[in-house]
Amino acid sequence: MNAGLNDNRVTVIDIARFYAIALVFYGHFIEELMVLKNPAAARQYKFIYAFHMVLFIVLAGYVAKESQVAWRWGKFLKHRFITRLLPFIFFTVLMMIPPIFFNGKFFGMVLPSSEGYLKGLVNTAFGLPSFCIPSWFLLLMIGVELFHYTAFRFLKDSNTRMMIAAVVCYVVGYWLNLKLDLFNPLKGRIVGWNYFFIHEAIVLYAFYLLGIYLRRRHVFISPISIRILLPGALVAFLTVLFTYKLNTGPFNFHVYNDVVILFSSHGHMLLFPFTAIAGCALILLLAGLTPTPKAIVWLGQNTLILMCLNGIFYHYINPPTAKWVHANLSDSALSLFGIGLIMTVVSLALCMPFVYLFNRFVPHLVGKPKLSKHFVEKRAH
Repeated sequence: MNAGLNDNRVTVIDIARFYAIALVFYGHFIEELMVLKNPAAARQYKFIYAFHMVLFIVLAGYVAKESQVAWRWGKFLKHRFITRLLPFIFFTVLMMIPPIFFNGKFFGMVLPSSEGYLKGLVNTAFGLPSFCIPSWFLLLMIGVELFHYTAFRFLKDSNTRMMIAAVVCYVVGYWLNLKLDLFNPLKGRIVGWNYFFIHEAIVLYAFYLLGIYLRRRHVFISPISIRILLPGALVAFLTVLFTYKLNTGPFNFHVYNDVVILFSSHGHMLLFPFTAIAGCALILLLAGLTPTPKAIVWLGQNTLILMCLNGIFYHYINPPTAKWVHANLSDSALSLFGIGLIMTVVSLALCMPFVYLFNRFVPHLVGKPKLSKHFVEKRAH
């Protein structure tokens, strides 16, 4: 099957991004049912979280422009401000409005109140975006890309050196996070120097380099036969299925005892990357098997916006909906999957008009400066 190239984009990667963001929406809803002590939800949560955030990092590495490491420091920082930090600020401000009108789920914050807003702003300033929890990933991406800008100039000329660096980064980063437990709000550890999750970026840079390596090897750029994609996807699924439960720790985030990248809670040193890479392979192979409807590809191209819009569901919609589901519907695994799938589809559909409006009217605020320039040039003609 041909991966398909569209304006220098690899269509399979956009589809994989769609699956990745769909897993975020699904996982955040399932999390609420897990909190309500649903055992089927707990299993599905552990399965998804074993790999879905690592998947974003692998995909980010795949599409990384290697030429950017040659940019001047000022140009690079400006670009990351426009494409990462400015959207983070924009959605933070936007998400400070709903608490005035609606009750939401916030951790240790009473909103709307001056004390609640002050605490939320302080938390956000120190790296925990309390008004829109899902937007933390934008900060993590800045950390990974800062690390990449610094390190890759020494690695780019050799794939072997790059893969050795990936192993070293993973081992060192894993050990530092396990031993020092640097970022853990549950233990009062929120400090300014890890604002961009640099401590976790060291670990995840290993997977970022894996994405770069896959792109260099032209994986999914060259055609792949369905005879490879289908059995490959099956093997990858079974690998995740039979290994995700084996990862029983040690975890830094003891509340869930699952992989939670936000808290650098990885579990077993070998099982975590093994299952995570198998999960990434599963989604990439499924993406290779998936037709290319425009809506799915388009959503995959707008995962940054969708990640932040998920905050609406995370804070306001998922908690009460999960409570109603828990009280009124079956808690079987199959029933739960169906409900979670419906919630995911409906949630993404509700987001689509907002994604369009943001891209149409304020692209420069949602990480699309080139799109903004395109609109200016189009109107000029």
